[in-house]
Amino acid sequence: MMAEVCEWLVNWFVSRGRIKAEQGPDYLEKNYFEAGLLNSLEVIELVSEIEEQHKIRFSERDFQDRRFGSIAGLGEMIWELRSQQRGNNGAAGL
Repeated sequence: MMAEVCEWLVNWFVSRGRIKAEQGPDYLEKNYFEAGLLNSLEVIELVSEIEEQHKIRFSERDFQDRRFGSIAGLGEMIWELRSQQRGNNGAAGL
């Protein structure tokens, strides 16, 4: 479920001390770049961990998607990419 993806993202920020667990819901719609929650190195770490954990690959176009800047938006993107990429991988095996 997409809620599980958002929970994973919140936990990622909590584990790095960027937000407190009880603040998670408050940050779902906030732009984490504008809020100063990530530096450039952490963006790379976040993307790498998302790709590994959720078995997806982001494209350059994905990084330009406005949804990429918030936990809720990124969760939606991950959910969509998982569905798309799993569907494509399944079709390739036919």
